[in-house]
Amino acid sequence: MNKPVESMGSADRIAKGGLKTAIADNAEGDEFEATVDGQVIGRQPYRRYRDHIVLMATQVDQQWRERGVSSALIDGVLGIITDAGATVIPRCKLTGDYILRHPEYRHLVPDQYQALLQPVSRPTAADPAPR
Repeated sequence: MNKPVESMGSADRIAKGGLKTAIADNAEGDEFEATVDGQVIGRQPYRRYRDHIVLMATQVDQQWRERGVSSALIDGVLGIITDAGATVIPRCKLTGDYILRHPEYRHLVPDQYQALLQPVSRPTAADPAPR
C-alpha cells in the first residue's frame, strides 16, 4: 500500500498590479499551482529526489503572462520549500534565473547544483520599424 503524500503547504503572493495569487502544493499531482479567484492559472511540476525538490518548467496560462504570475509562483514555491526544510534542484531555467536574482534563496540549492543558476536572456524593446 502506498503511503499518502503530504502537501508542503501554501503561500499567498502579490503579482504585478496587486494581483493576489495563491500558491499551493498539489502533492497528489506533483506540482505547485498558482490560482487567482479559485482558477488555476499556473503550475510548476516537481519531482522528489532524496531530500531535494526538483523543480521542472514553470507554466503560466497564455492570458496571464506578462503580469508577474511566474515570479509570484516561483517566489511562493521557494517560500513553501523553505518552510518544508527541503532543498531545490532548479531544472527550470526561469527558476534558476529567479534564484540567481534573489540571493535570499541561494541556500536552498546544494553546492553541486549551483551551476544550474544561470541568467535567462530577456527580450529588449523592439527596434523602431523602418520607414
